[in-house]
Amino acid sequence: MGKPLNILIIEDSEKDTALLLRELTRSGYDPTYECVCTAADLLPALQNKNWDIIVSDFVMPQFDGLEALKMVKEKGIDSPFIIMSGKISDETAVQAMKAGASDYIMKDHLSRLGPAIEREIKEAAARREREKTSKTLKEREEELRVLKKLDQLKDEFVGLVSHELRTPLTVILGALSTVITEEDRLSRSQVKELIGDAYYEAETLSNILANLLELARAQANRLQIAEEPVSVGEIIDVVTNRLKQQPMSHKIVVYCDKSLMAMADKVRVQRILHNLLDNAIKYSPPGTEIEIFTQQNFNEVLIGVKDHGKGISPEEQGKLFEAFQRLEQNGKSPGTGLGLVVCQRLVEAHGGRMWVESQPGRGSTFYFTLPILDMGSYRRT
Repeated sequence: MGKPLNILIIEDSEKDTALLLRELTRSGYDPTYECVCTAADLLPALQNKNWDIIVSDFVMPQFDGLEALKMVKEKGIDSPFIIMSGKISDETAVQAMKAGASDYIMKDHLSRLGPAIEREIKEAAARREREKTSKTLKEREEELRVLKKLDQLKDEFVGLVSHELRTPLTVILGALSTVITEEDRLSRSQVKELIGDAYYEAETLSNILANLLELARAQANRLQIAEEPVSVGEIIDVVTNRLKQQPMSHKIVVYCDKSLMAMADKVRVQRILHNLLDNAIKYSPPGTEIEIFTQQNFNEVLIGVKDHGKGISPEEQGKLFEAFQRLEQNGKSPGTGLGLVVCQRLVEAHGGRMWVESQPGRGSTFYFTLPILDMGSYRRT
């Protein structure tokens, strides 16, 4: 039994097709074939089967071998393509080879067909293997590059987190140490101020650790959202009142529809809003306003936080929600970049969306959405 061969024959002559098949059998092949002779028939033949080889007559009544070759290439098919002809000029043969033909064979030299097919199939297999190896190599190189970049970013991130944790911890220890060692010389108001400083820095420390924990959960696909009916206005009040208890030089202005209700995890939404406000405070000049606003859009609640900082370039916007990315703060060294990443992960866990609109010199507005509470369906459950 001969070697199996799937061959597409583009030929208008039944006699020439029979001669071709006979030559293939004599060369040791057991061909499975389809024969077409028009462009209309060629298209479905190319789509319906993977061909080991395509052999085409050069001159046919309705189209020629070059047109057939062009159609094959346009479909992205890399099967070897051999042109057969009763007569073909050297110039035309060169043109066909430049267009992507694998070989050309004169019909009065059909004995060349078997060896040519064997050679082209082997070369095609070798080429595909090289391409596969090259693609795999490029993928591995890209993976290695990404891993090296991540290692670098993580090293930088560990340093940044260490700094971010050390700063509030230093203030806490310094304030408490002063209260303990100099209690007799401090007035009641001074003690209260120092303890207040320690408390505010402890809250900062707690927020950093909470963000780290949320990010770890998100990366391990272990974020669990405890959805319940929540008042968006109440959440905004809780977060803004908490911030107003801390020393700050920004004015927070709220434009909120107090009637808006969402299905959300109250604690997680508070964290989202706190991180966005903390981000706005860090990246906008002292004395400027920070606005919070809400809006109902069909089946979702839209919440926005707008600052009047220096804005974010389009290039930086593309990196905002990537882990370990951070921007230069307003005259300060960069932060950890944790807050926005955590915000996006928490919003997505609610089935919402998060994005930013910003122009350099014109501030930034961060938006996120939450599913609105369907009172009817909630009462039925």
